[in-house]
Amino acid sequence: MKNIKIFTVSLLLAFSLILTVSAQEYTKYTGALLWKVSGNGLEKPSYILGTHHLKDVSFVDQIYGLKDVIDETQQVVGELIMSDQAAMQAKMTLAAVMPEGETYEKMLSKDEYNDLQTGLKDIMGVGLENMGQFKPGLISSVASVMLYSKIYPDYNMMSHEPIDGYVQRIAKEQSKPVLGLETIDDQIAVLFDAEPLKDQAISLACFMKHRNIASSQLQQLDGLYEKGDVNGIYDLSFNNPNDPCPTSQVQKHALGKARNDKWLLQLPEMMQTASSLVAVGVLHLAGEEGLLFQLAEKGYKVEAVKAE
Repeated sequence: MKNIKIFTVSLLLAFSLILTVSAQEYTKYTGALLWKVSGNGLEKPSYILGTHHLKDVSFVDQIYGLKDVIDETQQVVGELIMSDQAAMQAKMTLAAVMPEGETYEKMLSKDEYNDLQTGLKDIMGVGLENMGQFKPGLISSVASVMLYSKIYPDYNMMSHEPIDGYVQRIAKEQSKPVLGLETIDDQIAVLFDAEPLKDQAISLACFMKHRNIASSQLQQLDGLYEKGDVNGIYDLSFNNPNDPCPTSQVQKHALGKARNDKWLLQLPEMMQTASSLVAVGVLHLAGEEGLLFQLAEKGYKVEAVKAE
């Protein structure tokens, strides 16, 4: 019996050590927005850029090494090809319409409904009488952009060029291929269909109730992004004990791991074919399910591109 206890304790200690080492491994991929991927049979290195979809495009001048990497690489890979924005927006808007007979009154309690109505009018100047025909995913996205524009008055969503779009545009101007890791249908599924509509509506009402906290988190996100604090962004988004409306595990999986795993089925061949600049949302870089750690686990050398 004594030997069994000793063995059990040793096994638990070993398991704890494995978890600790694993945590140390994936948390080291932070402190930069641009990462070099080499080795594992690649003839030329590729690069992964973590983007912030709302950040002003002028910030690219502050990402160390990016301009050289844009010129050096042979192709650009994005979450999706962004050249036909009008068609994508039309398809997204059509998919965002609520199913016939479904309403926020049915999905929410009276207090939740009032929180949503009050928040919408405060942020967007209109209520559910104008927005109620749209699914929570679309309303949440638009509200986040509107909040961001309140924090940063110079931000103009009509003329805004996201960093992802800038990188793809420069590639096209240089006659380089631009590839997408997913389609607009894939993004529609994540945004609108990952969770039941009722759960999404409750989360949206919570977001509106705590919109001041959401505004503060957007400012924190901006500051963390400017510092290249990939881990900080991940923790703020998914591991924040003070978040009154935490992301559900279902949504976290749909937004992150499920997509990352699909992308990792494509990236090795893309990088083998041509030196690539992969520009995706910065949250896809972080965590144990992130692209950086998973590529390192596959045998690639993953290094931060930053000033010595």
